[in-house]
Amino acid sequence: MAELDIDRTIYPMPMFATFAVADLAVAETFYHALGFLSLATVPDADGTTAVVHLRRLKYQDVLLVPGQPVRGSTTVSFAAHGEDLARLAREIRAVAPPTARVEGPVDTPWFTSDLRVEDPDGNLVVLTAQREAEQQAAQEWARSFGGEFAER
Repeated sequence: MAELDIDRTIYPMPMFATFAVADLAVAETFYHALGFLSLATVPDADGTTAVVHLRRLKYQDVLLVPGQPVRGSTTVSFAAHGEDLARLAREIRAVAPPTARVEGPVDTPWFTSDLRVEDPDGNLVVLTAQREAEQQAAQEWARSFGGEFAER
């Protein structure tokens, strides 16, 4: 996996996902394959792990908590602009346990490519990247349905 420049500072998180997982160690290892690092592990009063705080990029935080996961109950999407999603999919498939699923990348009608990754507990992470070669077409498409969009 290509090394990401992960911001390790503590800041007020404007958004994060919390995933209940059956086995914290298995889930943590799986998320490392997606490019997340373990930013902090917080113990409960009895010394067991209460939460594992993972981060991929700035504002891409996931909290893993011990619990009874419900497959398909949680989905979160993260920007992966400029990343090679096909390469990332191969790398994740190489280490993913049988209970995890990796789909894509697939192109969307809204000019992104999405890599859908279901973790061993059934939580879904979508890594989405703009199709840079089609930026002009994407801007024309966006203008076609109205709205207060700003050009970059």
